[in-house]
Amino acid sequence: MTAQVSEQPVAVGAPARKPERLHGLDMLRVLASCLVVFGHIAAYFTLSHQHWWLTDWVENELVGSLHLNANLGFLGVCTFLMISGVVVTHVTAREGPGTFLYRRVSRLLPLLWVITPLVWLLIDFGLQVSSTHDPHLGFGDLLSGMVLTNFFQTPQVGLVGVTWTLWMQIIFYCYVAAAIPLLRRIPWLAPTIMAAICFVTILFSTLSRNSTTGSLHMWAHQLGQWAVYLPVLCIGQLISLVHTRAVHRYAALAIGAVHVLLFVWADRIGGFTFQGNAMPRTLLVVTAVVLLMMRANGRISRSKVIAGWSRRTYAIYLVHLACLYPLMNALVPRVGPELAVLAGLAATALVSDLLHRFVEMPAERFLRTRRKRS
Repeated sequence: MTAQVSEQPVAVGAPARKPERLHGLDMLRVLASCLVVFGHIAAYFTLSHQHWWLTDWVENELVGSLHLNANLGFLGVCTFLMISGVVVTHVTAREGPGTFLYRRVSRLLPLLWVITPLVWLLIDFGLQVSSTHDPHLGFGDLLSGMVLTNFFQTPQVGLVGVTWTLWMQIIFYCYVAAAIPLLRRIPWLAPTIMAAICFVTILFSTLSRNSTTGSLHMWAHQLGQWAVYLPVLCIGQLISLVHTRAVHRYAALAIGAVHVLLFVWADRIGGFTFQGNAMPRTLLVVTAVVLLMMRANGRISRSKVIAGWSRRTYAIYLVHLACLYPLMNALVPRVGPELAVLAGLAATALVSDLLHRFVEMPAERFLRTRRKRS
């Protein structure tokens, strides 16, 4: 078992800082959770060919003015991914590869393994828990959803639809765990190597589009989709390395520009992303906001409300569709959109809090105890 390592990243031109709590990122998690939930509420009205004054106002005033994706698509997900890149790089200063990977995966799986069966039951009872009505699912579909292989089935099974982003997280976690020695000695090299990997993967995926082998095309396309979103995490990693003075800001700017260009290139190729035509603009907006919030340390960012909400954002992310869509389908025709949306939000808040208290926290304590004993 790998021992926990406490050495700091090697500084470039300045002493490295001791990792501290980044309170501004807690505020960004809260904002990202609101954006993701709002995006799916807006998508509900769009897909059902209905209008609601709030979503129409956001579409006209914010989306139109800032030229973003419809329903603010990708804004929340991009924020979550970039924050993840910052945070997981931030903790490598005090965690060895084994501890790092164990803590990241054990953070994701317990809640996923509880929510997936619940969503599976809702689907089999005929309820809508995503943008589409899924057919009756078998036990094999449940098992594949719990290990995230449902996205490779034909036809594809959504289950907890937002879990497509967990694949990028897990791939990035594995890469960071393997790159911890680099991050402590030649930190700029880790995001540079990832840029080269993403370039080769996107190129291979693009060239395979003319393949007559269906399975090859499917896997190459999936790899290309992961490679498109991994630069978002790497930009977060670079922000973290500059924050701890492990990489000079000009070097980080050059490497980050490569990742942005990779993202723009894949967007121009097309076929990888599906959330709108303003993906590069959204990436730049999120990067600017994350940079601004890195040093936020005021009363609001340190408040108990923000801290508590931030700790529940993973639960909110996984469960909000299963709470919102069934209630909105039942209540919008009867009481109107305002009360239906409020009921869905209240259910999301309640279920997320219960899951955090009775699943996430006990699982975290149990796994931490086992880790210490090992």
